[in-house]
This record gives sequence, C-alpha cells and structure tokens, in this order.
Amino acid sequence: MNKFVLQVFLFLAFVPLAVLIGYGILVIAPIFCCFLAINSYKLNNFKEMYVWMAFGGLSFILALYMLGIL
Repeated sequence: MNKFVLQVFLFLAFVPLAVLIGYGILVIAPIFCCFLAINSYKLNNFKEMYVWMAFGGLSFILALYMLGIL
C-alpha cells in the first residue's frame, strides 16, 4: 500500500476520536468547575467561587450549544 494513502487513512481514523474527546471535555468542564466552586466556598474564598461559578455557567451554555440542545 502506498505510504501516503496509509497516512490519509490513519489521519481519518483519528478525526472521530478527536471529536469524541472534544465533546467529552465539553461535558466534563461544568462539573469540574462546580467542584472547584465548592472547594472555594469551603475555604471562604468567595471571589474565586463566583469566578468558577461564572466559568461553569459559561461552559454549560457552550456545551448545550455545541451538543445541539440550544
């Protein structure tokens, strides 16, 4: 088999894997931000808590949009 053709097929095989990992990160990001906000609340660091809550809300809206719900 031609080396170039093999490289094209290998590249095309990794495209669905990259999409799957990207969507996985989109789904996990709001949950991760939620845990960081809870940790900031336990340490009485309210400014950081609000930053993580805002970032989590933004990533949640982005995840809903990218998944086609919004």
